[in-house]
Amino acid sequence: MEWRCRIEEMATVEVPKTNQRPTEDPYYPAAVERVKEMVRKLQEDGIIDAQGRRIRQDLPPDMEENGDRDFGG
Repeated sequence: MEWRCRIEEMATVEVPKTNQRPTEDPYYPAAVERVKEMVRKLQEDGIIDAQGRRIRQDLPPDMEENGDRDFGG
């Protein structure tokens, strides 16, 4: 079986310029404030320290190794 393909010339499509200045994200400042608030709350609760490292290393009983796990299934 022989396939023959006819290739026709295609019209050129103009591509829009991409060197436009990026616009400022209107949600970014609010996101920064939410993150700062969460960090402050985690520090107040004693979960992380000033460098962002976790302070508490203990786990709830159902998450410990060989613990009685109930996944609700």
